[in-house]
Amino acid sequence: MTAADVLAGLPDGASAQVAGEVFGTPQYGGAPLRAVAARRGAARLRCASVLKPLIVWVAGGGRADDGEHAIRHSDNAATNRMWHAGPPPRILDRLAVATGVRWRQAGADPGSFGGVEVSATELVAAYGALARASAGDPVAARAVGWMRAVAPEQAFGIPDAVADTLGVPAASVAVKAGWIGYADETVLRTHAVALAERDGETVVVAALTALPYPADRDRYQQELRAGRPVVDVHEALAGPLLRDLLAATCRDLARLGAR
Repeated sequence: MTAADVLAGLPDGASAQVAGEVFGTPQYGGAPLRAVAARRGAARLRCASVLKPLIVWVAGGGRADDGEHAIRHSDNAATNRMWHAGPPPRILDRLAVATGVRWRQAGADPGSFGGVEVSATELVAAYGALARASAGDPVAARAVGWMRAVAPEQAFGIPDAVADTLGVPAASVAVKAGWIGYADETVLRTHAVALAERDGETVVVAALTALPYPADRDRYQQELRAGRPVVDVHEALAGPLLRDLLAATCRDLARLGAR
């Protein structure tokens, strides 16, 4: 099954997209060796927490343990300290220089890092830059290392899904997910990016989803406002789709390599 096949099964009102690239060794600085992308629905989606490792990277790791907490535990307070200390326009400028990807602050809420709108192809390009930088930049290397140690309940089973497809150890797969349901939307957003090394190549895959969530919306928002975890809701709604999309994208990339 290809990524396009997975997207064909989306329910009405849903949006999802996926992208993947394969690079040479981390020191390789050229264009990707192979690249794929597929989309159904919106061209850009609010990013939730999926930019956190990139923010940590260009913020220099933040103070004390903020960088580790932002990545391993998706700590919003730690991320906000780095984001606002930047300030946000400077963080995004640094990301543009470091990754070649230009993102802009959210129009409705310029102070929100999670409101920045992104595409899967942009995420893959940016995380490819992070992976390459990790070969010589200690802050980038720490960020990728923390992605390999994300709390299991926040990894959505993606390390295992990617590892099984690529034939690599799950512990070697770096991942960051993001999840949010905004009060002004009828969808829940659940996103993920993963990095893996295989046979001297770097595989980068990203998936963004926005799925209708008509049930228990009031309770979800109450839990969110109270600061209680809602990741289990996102796992039930979008976890299988994320895993299927990322695994299918890894297979799509492998098929290109076999030609």
